[in-house]
Amino acid sequence: MKKRAFTLIELLVVISIIALLIGILLPALGAARRTARQMQNSTQIRGIHTGLVLFSQGNNTYYPGINTIGTLVTNTVEFRFQELLDDNYFTGEYVISPSETKTRWTTGTALTAANNLSYALLELGSGASNRRNEWRDTSNSEAAVLSDRAKQNTTTAFVKSVHTNPTASTNEWRGSVGFNDNHVTFEATHDQLDLQYGDDSTTDDNLFAGAAASDALMISAASGTVAGTNVMYD
Repeated sequence: MKKRAFTLIELLVVISIIALLIGILLPALGAARRTARQMQNSTQIRGIHTGLVLFSQGNNTYYPGINTIGTLVTNTVEFRFQELLDDNYFTGEYVISPSETKTRWTTGTALTAANNLSYALLELGSGASNRRNEWRDTSNSEAAVLSDRAKQNTTTAFVKSVHTNPTASTNEWRGSVGFNDNHVTFEATHDQLDLQYGDDSTTDDNLFAGAAASDALMISAASGTVAGTNVMYD
């Protein structure tokens, strides 16, 4: 029996259908990967908060950076994370977002926000006594204590994150925010959150506002000033 071969037109039709399917599926696969990374990112932030709570059990309910009598010891992100890592509350990979590549922290090395950390912690500096009251084991669902850090575009002062377009000339921070009752949300903005610290409840809070602002803010590193804030971008 004579076998019938595909004609050139049939082959072209099959190739066209395959190309069309690839064009349809690739964006969906990319979106699925982004969603999976965001979910893993939120899981890591929830795990870091669990480490904070475990640490607090031996520190009179306070998280690292505040001593057992409630006095601020340090406001630096690096020191607070280093205490948790040195005591093995989680591994070095846990402070690196799945959406970016950084150097894994190892015992005996110094942390830097630019090289080893993907996350920001609650700013506890001057004038932040209301926030210090929430830097401890509480169940306040409106107190944010950690988040994806802020990044600065190399050519602008607009706030970015690892989840946003690095070249857009707008504030496009998006990221996970962990709250003191251990829930995590993925927020589309850094400056429209409604938070509460102690008796201070405000609307449209800015996670990366300047140090003189009355609302809550996060700090990404030990020092550095950019565009009037006390947050170091990298």
